[in-house]
Amino acid sequence: MSALLAPDSLAIQSLIFYYARKNLHHHVFTAASQALTKRSGDSQLLFWKAFAALREDRAADAIRELEAIRGKQGVQLPVLICLKMAHESAKYVDREELSRISTDITQEEKSNREGSLFTAAAVCLLLKDHKKAREYIGKVLEINQQYPQALSLCGWIDLLSGSEIKARKSLKYFEDAKNANPNDLEASLGIAAFHEYTGTDRAAATEKALEELNKAIVKFSWFTPALSEKARLLLSIGDWEQSMEAATRSLMLTPNNVEALTITILYHLAKESKFKTAASKLSELCDLLADEEPRNPLLALETAAILARFCGRQPSILSQCIQLATKAVQANPLNSDALTEMGYLLCLEGQFAKALEQFQEAARLDEANLTALHGGILCQVHLGQLEDAAQQVTCHAGKIQIFKLMLQSLSKGWMNKQLRGDYCG
Repeated sequence: MSALLAPDSLAIQSLIFYYARKNLHHHVFTAASQALTKRSGDSQLLFWKAFAALREDRAADAIRELEAIRGKQGVQLPVLICLKMAHESAKYVDREELSRISTDITQEEKSNREGSLFTAAAVCLLLKDHKKAREYIGKVLEINQQYPQALSLCGWIDLLSGSEIKARKSLKYFEDAKNANPNDLEASLGIAAFHEYTGTDRAAATEKALEELNKAIVKFSWFTPALSEKARLLLSIGDWEQSMEAATRSLMLTPNNVEALTITILYHLAKESKFKTAASKLSELCDLLADEEPRNPLLALETAAILARFCGRQPSILSQCIQLATKAVQANPLNSDALTEMGYLLCLEGQFAKALEQFQEAARLDEANLTALHGGILCQVHLGQLEDAAQQVTCHAGKIQIFKLMLQSLSKGWMNKQLRGDYCG
């Protein structure tokens, strides 16, 4: 959706935070760029634009844009944090500059600038540094308990911390934030996410999450991603028809919604078995990903993985999934998980020799990647390399018990059954 639809600065911030949590880095870049057409020179927007460039592995662009706003009001600390990250990722690291930045970070942490600390907390959350995020947002609340969206950010930090105990405490932060400011979209999204992530009764939790999302859809009509969130939740409980309805509404309002389009493809594949329609929609999705998230290999890989598992090995679908996965591997050829997924997709297509190469490279890069070892053995069996397969089983039997069972079951029928399963995750 266009950031120009957001009614105020807090709404734009909520949109940016939402995209960033979803790892839609170019969406963040686009939203910040659109908002800058109305708020030229805004340091917050300039920062998020640079942050998006950094997350897209455009370190040189990010450093240039960050240096342009270094020391600007409200972004002093997050700029330094991102500069440090950018310099550390460089091919040739400038140790002296890195040392200066680290010193500046230490000094800036003591300055107690609430706006800078708040944005730094948000950045640390997105970078999964929950300890620092909690430290910074704690300082913000010490300075100003009424700081806009600070309570919501506290809730997100706890909810995404990986700790079940902390996650269960997040609801109070979200509810307090919503009571303090009924227009806090981050609080509404947080309440919905809380019920989705922590509910023990799946049906009841989803119903509560949907209730909160429905309120957000009405109250924040400009925030069209709420519809795709609703579609995703409905899909998770198997309500295909209502999920498709919500996804269709989302696409009518925002044709470039990647998640909504993915859900429609799943509907045509799994519910309707309309493979020709699904293939056409997938072609649209591939074009959309190239335009909207051109430097997001993880999204391309995830999209390929989920659609391939519902395509029934339909060549028109599978070939496009392999194209998406190929882009992900080309963008990060040293990613063992990406190579493993590519191997799985090639297996589905019957290209066992090529799949074996992918699995072997994945296992070489990460010796602990048992999925790659498993996939490689399956390929060797299909290629008739039974002695090599048996040797691999013997070598790695101590790592995973299933290999012992495989040694007793190296039959073509059994292997075909395994290949139809989801052995890559």
